[in-house]
Amino acid sequence: MMKHRILIYFVFPLFISMAVVGCKPKAATTEQSSSVVLNEQTAQSFATSIVRSMEAGDAAALNKAIDQAHIKMLVCDNSIVYSGFDVEGGQAYFEHCLQLGDQVVNALEHGGDFAFVRSYQEDGHQRVVFRIYNDYIIDFYDCLLDTVQGKIMIEDCYVYSLGTQLSENVKYNMLYNLLLQTNPESEVRWLREAEELTASGRHREVVSLLKDHEEELKDYPLFYQLYLVNLYQDNPKTFLSRLDALKERLDPRYLLFHQLHGCYTGGDVAGTERTVEQMIDYTGDDPIYLFLLGQAYENHKQYDKAVECYEILDKSMPLFWDLWQSELACYKVLKDQEAYDQCLRRGEEVFGLEE
Repeated sequence: MMKHRILIYFVFPLFISMAVVGCKPKAATTEQSSSVVLNEQTAQSFATSIVRSMEAGDAAALNKAIDQAHIKMLVCDNSIVYSGFDVEGGQAYFEHCLQLGDQVVNALEHGGDFAFVRSYQEDGHQRVVFRIYNDYIIDFYDCLLDTVQGKIMIEDCYVYSLGTQLSENVKYNMLYNLLLQTNPESEVRWLREAEELTASGRHREVVSLLKDHEEELKDYPLFYQLYLVNLYQDNPKTFLSRLDALKERLDPRYLLFHQLHGCYTGGDVAGTERTVEQMIDYTGDDPIYLFLLGQAYENHKQYDKAVECYEILDKSMPLFWDLWQSELACYKVLKDQEAYDQCLRRGEEVFGLEE
């Protein structure tokens, strides 16, 4: 059965109680071991080992590679968030927000894919980029690396789907939850209302509400996360033009992330190609982009062109569930029974579906 091809976004839970322990400076990160030299080669080796661990189902490998002490120091520059670590549940919520490994392993267990796609240096710091794919959606983690007690670790990372650094997203989600409990009549009441309206499908009302309170809410990453979700859901056909009007306010990576999803889900082949070319400057090239171009062709009902993309992709990376389903759908429409049968058998072997 084919999955629903609907652009789905996830926001953090409305209510999560907070907990334990005050913030301490990141003392450990100042003690770098001479046994580890962080350079392009060791950064690539680190990233490759993370991918192998994820493929083996070891979520802890990525979770433990995130420097929680450093991120905790960053989020505690907000005094309210700092105090949140003394509230029951605060430390647990903080740690939960950093479990990227669990997200990756869950995606892999549901037919997704995870890859290391780029390493580069910026301002003297090594960075690596991971790509995660699941259910017709891609995301990227652009990770800043450092050494801590002789180990390479992720100091912070820019998450494309969140439109901000992981540390900023954690900080403002903790602030949001704390204010809901301690000062529910503050600006967060508008975010709370926007989440409720989103859940009930009243997308146009959310867009209007958030516009009215942009000045109070624009520092919260959740503001644009909710705004862009509802902008798309309100009218997918006008989404790209309305998104373009926001380009001066958004990080270019965040803009391109939403632009790409808007293009290929809407069957905009030329737009998909242009956006991919721009994204490659940030993410490096990646075979998954060919799948998204195929999706654009398929959504534009150019099934022969879609198949060309999928068949090339078959030679570039292992078969994954959505690629298999998309190929089958196109062969069926094209009435290519031989290709359909061959594709069906190959997928049944790969996914263990033989009777």
